[in-house]
Amino acid sequence: MGRDPWEEIDPPSIADSVAARRVDASLPWNFYWARGVDGGVLLTLRHATDSAPTAQLPKLRDIEVTLSPPDDSGTQFLAFKLLDSNQRDIFQTLCQDIISAATQVESEAAAVSAALSRTWRWHHLLRGGRGTLLSPEEQKGLIGELFVLERLLLPRMDAASAVTAWRGPLGAPKDFEIARVAIEAKTRRGGATPSVSITSESQLDESGVDSLFLHVVELDEAPMEGNQGVTLHDVAERIRGHLHSVDLGSTGILETRLSAAGYRMEDDYSGHLWLEGATRIYRVSGEFPRITSGEVRSGVSNVRYSVSLSDCEPFSTSVNALDEALTGR
Repeated sequence: MGRDPWEEIDPPSIADSVAARRVDASLPWNFYWARGVDGGVLLTLRHATDSAPTAQLPKLRDIEVTLSPPDDSGTQFLAFKLLDSNQRDIFQTLCQDIISAATQVESEAAAVSAALSRTWRWHHLLRGGRGTLLSPEEQKGLIGELFVLERLLLPRMDAASAVTAWRGPLGAPKDFEIARVAIEAKTRRGGATPSVSITSESQLDESGVDSLFLHVVELDEAPMEGNQGVTLHDVAERIRGHLHSVDLGSTGILETRLSAAGYRMEDDYSGHLWLEGATRIYRVSGEFPRITSGEVRSGVSNVRYSVSLSDCEPFSTSVNALDEALTGR
């Protein structure tokens, strides 16, 4: 791993300050090894306010990610601070990975985005991801969410708002939150028992929202010899290309969401092709078959259950109903 980069930095004597040393003057971006007054170690990236991230900052166990307010010169610091000194070796590896990712892009804003995207990947890994390809079931689930983004939100609102509304990869209870409208995205095999799996008591709980929709799409894995269907990479790149043409800044938000979901653009997903079947939209309200937070006893959480789609048919609705909910008309 090499020598400890914080070893020769003495903690500052003034509260709310850091002592820092430039990582490498030959690098295009202003990364610093730093230490706080408490002796804690940090990696910071100084950047112009115009390059500041607009997406939610990652939240990792034992690592704090913060963004300083702009100073008088119009610069800010993106900081990664280790909270558990016993994890210093792992933190150093993370920092080197962040620096490596950021130095491969051509603008400061892209460097900030790359640093956060790489941190989201570590978030996925440390919370249980394998750091390898997403499983077929995970691919299906992610494609289902991307379909909602691509087909329901992007045609109806500006790109940044649409991508920001995608909250599922960040651990939110609903996949999409647009003001007081929420959408939960699910996928299922076309020939399987008509049901979907619900992974918490909050997913179909309409508390706190005015309208909640369940979007279900059939996805079946296609035989490779037929050369039909799409890959996860196809769908992700299609959306990325669209955002690049209409709002370049929103691509950074998309990349943080994809990274949080465990997707890496350099991974090869060509071994899994997916064929799309029917799509259904349900409005979740009243006696819709579900378990909600209010029905679960205190101390019980992470409830998992299945919902029969045949019992959801009375609640079937259309895209027009979603439009009305989003526009308030």
